[in-house]
Amino acid sequence: MTHLIALDLDGTLEDSRDDMVAAVLRVRASFGLSEQPGDRFRGFVNAGMDHLYRNCFADYVGAGGTVDDVRAAYEADYLAHIADSTRLYAGIGDALVELAALGCLACVTNKPQRLSAALLEALGVGRLFSAVIGGDTCPESKPSPVVLAEACRRVGRTGQALMIGDSAADVKCGRSFGATTIWCAWGYAPDPGAEVPHHTARTPGELPRLVRSLVAG
Repeated sequence: MTHLIALDLDGTLEDSRDDMVAAVLRVRASFGLSEQPGDRFRGFVNAGMDHLYRNCFADYVGAGGTVDDVRAAYEADYLAHIADSTRLYAGIGDALVELAALGCLACVTNKPQRLSAALLEALGVGRLFSAVIGGDTCPESKPSPVVLAEACRRVGRTGQALMIGDSAADVKCGRSFGATTIWCAWGYAPDPGAEVPHHTARTPGELPRLVRSLVAG
């Protein structure tokens, strides 16, 4: 029986905010926009790509530029600097190796699929994932359960599905699909909000033991 073990990317496997903000600043400079401190944009880079484009480049779009222009420029720049400073959280690499022995891993994220796959490769863990589902893979993105349905289809899942992530969207996505949800307490969000996960992992090292107990049950 094949179990799907779906994991979020940003805030679950790594912290990519520094590289994402750096890409914003470089693209703003290329557009001739006013120079701003990076901290001004840090809160906008982990709430979905459309949110990033419209808020970090509001002055460009407001002056007649298009979101499509921003998207193309940003994705090209970020891809070229995908892991300048981004690293896996301590313990995640070992945890992923153990998890891959327990089921089929899928990365289910709202970061674009091409960027997500490139980042996983740059971090040295791409080989462990059977599928990468990005925010642009399906007509809907998290918290829609459609993305988990697509992950299941791609890995040929016939057993239990688990959704592991650090946000309320991850928990809602998993619950809506009928997956067992695990909230990661080390991520971007201080708590899962109104969404109640089935389980909480306090550290990456807890994940293999927890998942092993769930898929064996």
